[in-house]
Amino acid sequence: MRRSAIASKWPLSVWALLCVCVAALSVRVWGTWYGLPYSYHADEYHEVMRALQLGTGGFNLDRTGKGGFYFLLFAEYGFYFVALKLLGIVDTAKDFGVLFVRDPSVFYLMGRLSAALLGVLTVAAVADIGRRAFSANAGLLAALFLAVNVLHVDLSRVIGVDVPMTFLATITLCFGMRIIANGRRADYLGAGLFAGLATTTKLPAVLLLVPLLIAHGYAVRQSGGGVRAWVTSSELWQTALAFAGVLVLTNPLFFGNLLDSVAWLFFAPGSGDTAALSAVESGPEVLGRQRPNLYLYYLSVMRESMGWPLFLLGIGGSLLAIWRRRPVDVMLLSYAIIHYLAVASTSSATLYYPRYVLPVIVVMAVLSGRALAELHGVFMRMSVALAMVVALAFVVVPVEHLLDNARILMQEDIRTTAKQWFETHVPSGRRVLIEGDKIGADRQTVRLHDTADGLRRRINDWRLREPKQAKYLEYQLAAHEGGGYDLVLIQDGSTATLDDYLAEGVEYFVIRPLALANLRKGGRPDLDLLESLRTDPRVELIRRFEGGERGRLGSIVEVYQRCDLAAMACSDASP
Repeated sequence: MRRSAIASKWPLSVWALLCVCVAALSVRVWGTWYGLPYSYHADEYHEVMRALQLGTGGFNLDRTGKGGFYFLLFAEYGFYFVALKLLGIVDTAKDFGVLFVRDPSVFYLMGRLSAALLGVLTVAAVADIGRRAFSANAGLLAALFLAVNVLHVDLSRVIGVDVPMTFLATITLCFGMRIIANGRRADYLGAGLFAGLATTTKLPAVLLLVPLLIAHGYAVRQSGGGVRAWVTSSELWQTALAFAGVLVLTNPLFFGNLLDSVAWLFFAPGSGDTAALSAVESGPEVLGRQRPNLYLYYLSVMRESMGWPLFLLGIGGSLLAIWRRRPVDVMLLSYAIIHYLAVASTSSATLYYPRYVLPVIVVMAVLSGRALAELHGVFMRMSVALAMVVALAFVVVPVEHLLDNARILMQEDIRTTAKQWFETHVPSGRRVLIEGDKIGADRQTVRLHDTADGLRRRINDWRLREPKQAKYLEYQLAAHEGGGYDLVLIQDGSTATLDDYLAEGVEYFVIRPLALANLRKGGRPDLDLLESLRTDPRVELIRRFEGGERGRLGSIVEVYQRCDLAAMACSDASP
């Protein structure tokens, strides 16, 4: 009878976890189409281009602190190329490149859906940790809490390394638990393999070595060994070899560049003025904003992404783990604490982002699930229905935030709106000043296109300096459908003034005020340019797009037009 009852419970818990995973997938897939065919997220382009570059035989090792995920994208794009070739849609790699330049939507969707799937697999892995370490109910609750975490959901909608790294780190912790329980060689090798994959995906995952060494210590102690057994264990050294082997195979320059990267060991550079998909995952670079106390900042990030009821439950679960101090408690807490201290101790004035604390949120979800499951165990008279109501009460706040984000993601980004308005009201061929990267309009601003002649000039300019940039511009030229603007690019470090740009014949200025003021190397001249645009009678603001409107994404965009000095009137534009 008792065995029958237990058997009937197990399928129910499996179905419950399946429902949680389906819900997790639904909220992560929703919004993956946002902004396409343009990507306004800071890091997506780097991962996509790195995968495409690998397809041409180029092994980009510049981003030593970030890797791994682009291997998956490379495989997906490879299958996509083969499928298109079999269907007769493309014939050569150049055709494939032109297809990407013309409309990269499919490429970004594949990567975003992969990130969403990895996010859901992390939810399932968290359930496994909670079940093995504590109870089935603890695992199910942990999965529910991570499934609706706002930060994890937002990051699972975009191409980036944080969600894949967190997934691999979670799997590593699963193997760490198995090492504590059994100490089998296969578990050691699995831990080394996934720790290596996590670290090659993003450098902060090297901190996984701490909980793994703790797990190894417990395994040795439980087998009756001492310090000598801890050091001479063949499993320990095999794990180290597996870890190092993965890093060498996936990033041959990893160890050589590690010394050069020690100053920013845990913070690979990212673009400023991040166009985030929620208020939680927003970049720090706002005009006039000072670097906050990062210890408090990351606590506020966790509170906002979890919701204050669940955050308090997580704090309670952490205190419970400190009190119990079971081997799995020590292992999980060691990883969460050392990661939190590492990201909060950075000396960087600008490179701090909510996403850095994502692995800590995973541990908080596990400990929250354990705490609530044990509270239910204390109050055994509580009915199942009432227990479900209590559990759902802890996720009301993040679910409300997710619903608000879902509504926002149905709207158009303000930069897309500005592009459509500009192309409707400004004739092609006009000379336009806009934020730029090496070869065109910056990915974070209004994505105006060059004229064909402008592309040819840039190709000639880059052919000798950086052939790969010239090759990409050649793809753009092959996909060019006419029109476009004569773009003048303002970049980091620019010292040009309004007089300089007017002398160059610039007729329109498309700017984002916050981004212009925060060009990190520009300094005072950029602020002077912004002030000149707003006060000089030779130019006039003809349109302002308020990115700060409720429910609309993207920063403020302003469009200025050069005025006729003789008539002191603008020729053809009105607000």
